Amino acid sequence: MALVTREERGRTIADTPNQIQRLDERFYKVASQSGNGMYDVVKKRESGGWLCTCPDFQYRNVQCKHIWAIQLSQAVRKAVEARVIEPITGIDACIYCKSEKIKKDGLRRNKYGDIQKFRCLTCGRYFTINFGFERMKHNPQGITTAMQLYFSANH
Repeated sequence: MALVTREERGRTIADTPNQIQRLDERFYKVASQSGNGMYDVVKKRESGGWLCTCPDFQYRNVQCKHIWAIQLSQAVRKAVEARVIEPITGIDACIYCKSEKIKKDGLRRNKYGDIQKFRCLTCGRYFTINFGFERMKHNPQGITTAMQLYFSANH
């Protein structure tokens, strides 16, 4: 039987919804995997190390799975904060043939607004820019705002 490391158990906690409650940047509550309540995980100011109220940390004085879960959660949050979605400002080539001979050719109207259509003068095809939010019920700004709030609050 293979041993499961504290880091792997911490990853399981971090990947499971509603296991970590962030009270602020230094104070967290992490659910016990046995279902016996919550453990307090606190970051020390002076050394930057972590303290946990679980027996594993208290008696063995090692980095427990709860501390691993917090650190993994923080790494995910930092990665999400670092990703900035930059708007597409200009189109300079056809998405099909890569020709630079394109021109604006009207608007496509939908319930979320107007989308610029382009026509390639080389291949004759029409295209619009794919923002990745097609067939969504809400506008892209609302979706990205909700995702940002989710990742900054829960991890």
